[in-house]
Amino acid sequence: MKTSRQKAVGSRQKANLPLPPFVKEGWGGGSNSQFRTPTSEFNMLLSLCFLLFTIHCSLFLTGCGHATPAPSGAHLQAVEFNQRAETDFKKGDYKSALNFYNEALRINRSIENNDGIAINLINLAIVYHKLGDKDNALKHVNEILDTSLITHNALRQSEAAIIKAMIYLEDADYGKASQWADSALSFCKGIECAVEGKIYNIKSRIALLKGDFSPAAVYAAKGLDLNKEHKDREETANSLRLIATTKAKAGEYEGAKKSFEDALAIDKSLGASRKIILDLMGAGDILFKQGVLKDALRYYNRALSASEGAGDKQGIKDAAEMIEKCQQDLKKK
Repeated sequence: MKTSRQKAVGSRQKANLPLPPFVKEGWGGGSNSQFRTPTSEFNMLLSLCFLLFTIHCSLFLTGCGHATPAPSGAHLQAVEFNQRAETDFKKGDYKSALNFYNEALRINRSIENNDGIAINLINLAIVYHKLGDKDNALKHVNEILDTSLITHNALRQSEAAIIKAMIYLEDADYGKASQWADSALSFCKGIECAVEGKIYNIKSRIALLKGDFSPAAVYAAKGLDLNKEHKDREETANSLRLIATTKAKAGEYEGAKKSFEDALAIDKSLGASRKIILDLMGAGDILFKQGVLKDALRYYNRALSASEGAGDKQGIKDAAEMIEKCQQDLKKK
């Protein structure tokens, strides 16, 4: 049986509860498919839309400006459940991850660990989305935003609003997506907000999908500055992909290719396979648009190799299609 390559050639409880790696395989940050079909472009803009909420300060460690008390047995048990949930999530066992996150949430509720409650609600929303249950995903983030029982801190409220923005973005409800992105920004006012650059990336993505390329470029540039300031390398790469897309739309192909290459360097250092594939496809698309077919073919072959290594079926399909297009156009010359 021929391989895809042959076919192509031939034809956070307090702050130390770990969160699922949605950056790598869920909803995500940026596009590189601006030269393909509108449906493909839409899917690629959403393909990395849900991002990992990195916890920057652990409750049980020093280094956050003050000493912290030793964790209780209940706290440690919640940590253990979260670690087991994260392990199962990475293995793709989402139902088991859901059970462990629910156990961690139960413990955090029992000891009124409000930040642990919020983080577990975020974890659960992400897993429910992965299981295709958007209603339950929204239910869990809505609890964070409902102040009738607990007023969660502004950062957690901002993260919850981000998830709502991305769910509505996925449904192509740009009005609600924009509304919740703006709400996420409002929660960031007056606090040290590490997710602010991420929010501008989302606003850029919304604008791109609406065809508003000028504001998309402005938002992506703002996101890049903020993500560099917060030393958020994953989101910095996402900003660069968005900038590359806006530059390509404006016909600034050299600048677009450089932005994809800069994103690629970051993603390779992070070992982010899916994003590496997007970067390679993006650079290949730029060259294909310019008619530099042999160089484009090299990038597409690299993307195909990376996709096969990662077991990324969509990446394999996209790369194989573009390899075939390049080969057909080269035969015409």
